Amino acid sequence: MESNLVVQANELVLATYTMTTKEKQLLLSCIGRIDSRPDAGTITKQTKFTVTVEEVAKIFYNDSTKKNAFRDLEQASKRLFDRDVMIALDNDKKLHTRFVSGVLYDPNGDQITLTFAEDILPYLTQLKANFTKYKLMEISELSSIHSIRLYELIICWIGQYQYSKTMDLDDFRYIMGVAGKYKQFGQLRERVIETAIQEVNESTNYKVSVEYHKRGKGKAFKELTLKFHKKTLDKLTSEDGTLSQATIQSIVDNVQFMNDYNNHPSLSNDGKMNNDMFKREMINIIQREPESFNKPNKALESYLPKIKY
Repeated sequence: MESNLVVQANELVLATYTMTTKEKQLLLSCIGRIDSRPDAGTITKQTKFTVTVEEVAKIFYNDSTKKNAFRDLEQASKRLFDRDVMIALDNDKKLHTRFVSGVLYDPNGDQITLTFAEDILPYLTQLKANFTKYKLMEISELSSIHSIRLYELIICWIGQYQYSKTMDLDDFRYIMGVAGKYKQFGQLRERVIETAIQEVNESTNYKVSVEYHKRGKGKAFKELTLKFHKKTLDKLTSEDGTLSQATIQSIVDNVQFMNDYNNHPSLSNDGKMNNDMFKREMINIIQREPESFNKPNKALESYLPKIKY
């Protein structure tokens, strides 16, 4: 199950809801059972998804905590039924619905079965575009619900070719499911933002940094800017640890780089035929999938201008 893909429409990733870490782990484990491809079989409100305590324990628990998996999932399954979610729609409309319509906990079989709510299914099935996906194992080391939410947001934004995000702090509270909580900036920074960033940096393949911005008469912090990149790009970062766009531009401008990667599988036909299109597309490809540039002795930094001493 650790290799299962968790696939969600971006609208669901950007939705707001409150949930504990154990509930989120259970929910994602069941979402990972769904084949979300457009040509997959039909999933209805009667379709059930079952995960065993053993499967979940293998991913999210270690030897010393496995004994708690049975108890944790029993509690999580009972709470998950009461959780709702608010999804932003076009024309300022909002959909208020639940994640699941039924939860069956089987203590004899040590397993939990979920039935997803009818209104949530369009955000999990038959997805053609504008979705976020990652392997379940990628969030196995994240112990905070805020860390998991931040990780999903990063994957979503990078999929939209965004490598930094500036948000009003109230909007950030909303999207992280803590609207009305942590009204003091210090509390929000310490208990949500910094905790989530530290865990993502320590336990995933991404590196995140944050800047806070003041605004208004009181000069209080009102906005934040998150910057993020894959750790495999660390050699292309600036002194402040953030990804250098000028460095990436130098790489795609290199004629040898173009010769070596003009048949990259993620390039469009136009990108393979037009130099300007090649450069525009490659800037995004480098940031989304740097691990795909794996030709022998052709590391990305090898295309940077040589420093003269």
